[in-house]
Amino acid sequence: MLSTKGGAHRLFLYIQIVKLLDNSSISIDKVKVVAYTKYILFYDHLSLYTTLIFHTKIEGRKEVYSDIVPVFKPKKRLKIGTFKVESTGFRLGERFIKIIFDNALQYNVDEIYVTLFKNRKELDLLRNLLFSWGFFIHGTKRTGDCEELVMVKEMKSYDMQKSIKENFPLLNLSTSKFIHPIYPEYHTDLFPDSILKTENEENYLDNKAHRYSLEKIYIQWMPLNGARPGDLVLFYRTGDNGTNKKYTSTITTLGVIKEIKVNFTSFEEFLNYCENRSVFSYQQLDSIWKTKGSFVKVIKFIYIKSLTKRPILNDLYELGIVSRGSGVRSFTRIDDNEFYKILKIAKTKLK
Repeated sequence: MLSTKGGAHRLFLYIQIVKLLDNSSISIDKVKVVAYTKYILFYDHLSLYTTLIFHTKIEGRKEVYSDIVPVFKPKKRLKIGTFKVESTGFRLGERFIKIIFDNALQYNVDEIYVTLFKNRKELDLLRNLLFSWGFFIHGTKRTGDCEELVMVKEMKSYDMQKSIKENFPLLNLSTSKFIHPIYPEYHTDLFPDSILKTENEENYLDNKAHRYSLEKIYIQWMPLNGARPGDLVLFYRTGDNGTNKKYTSTITTLGVIKEIKVNFTSFEEFLNYCENRSVFSYQQLDSIWKTKGSFVKVIKFIYIKSLTKRPILNDLYELGIVSRGSGVRSFTRIDDNEFYKILKIAKTKLK
């Protein structure tokens, strides 16, 4: 039995990290998780319990859809069922959207679909969440006297007419690529899935919204070197002070820029844009605004994945991307060849 000490974040990590085979299960306190395609999440923060549940099913081209209007054409699909999202303030829904997308990519499906009962006020949040990530209403499904909406997300081709978020997890790989440094004290707080083996997981178990969110905020006042929405960014954790940074500085995480916002007109506008997606507290954001306000650039990006292996600074020296004796500078531009060499070292593929 796995301990849930530390709350939802540790439980989430257990569910995400443990690769369960079909028909296998693990017990987490009083919760049983069956197979890797079913997830049950709860937390006991201040004795308040919240449940988020869904399960998935792969359906082949011969699946019968006579109860769906218009009838689906033959395709390989990922069905999402029993999907429940309750508002917690921790953006857990975004993390489960990510797990759904990861399953869809793993099984190479053509579409994802979910059915939702009509006229259910409690489902408005979920419906809007799905719309924002590129699902659309295909039609209806009739089950007895009940009618459900059928929402679909296409998974085979990037649509240039849609937004970066609506296309996600599909990527436009013809955009520019960058490496960008992030200090150790901020790195794992923003990217808990990219925690290093040398770091203590106990330091990252608090329920903080920015850790669960897929959309994250990075605040910067250095030049962006021409970075634009749609560009891919490899985040590079600088080495801890007192270590040989040639070997302790490492690329850990890949993200895609969704938007870049500058020229905030007030602290309130800046705060509303950044809160719950940034690692900074209210006091820190206030200090940044007072000292850097006119220079602030806020990059909103979508977390794609953590790299399987972690290329180090010495690898960047060997590849000729960074001059020996130097470190990675803000938004270091790399070409496609360098980008894919880094992914090869990282043993990471983009589907």
